[in-house]
Amino acid sequence: MDKCFFYISSVDVPIAVRAFSLTILENLSKDYPEIIPELRLIIEENWDRATPAFRSRAKKILARAVGKK
Repeated sequence: MDKCFFYISSVDVPIAVRAFSLTILENLSKDYPEIIPELRLIIEENWDRATPAFRSRAKKILARAVGKK
């Protein structure tokens, strides 16, 4: 889980790894809902410098996570 958070926070990691890490964290949030606020915060902090692929995946994850607060 920590590695995935590291990957999505780092701009030096390839986008495919970052996007898949988002998916992994979303899946983990089903068992660990307490990670949702941290996931949301990291997505929002990286939004301005994110690639279109990252933004697309992040937008879908945020939309699904809204009901999980």
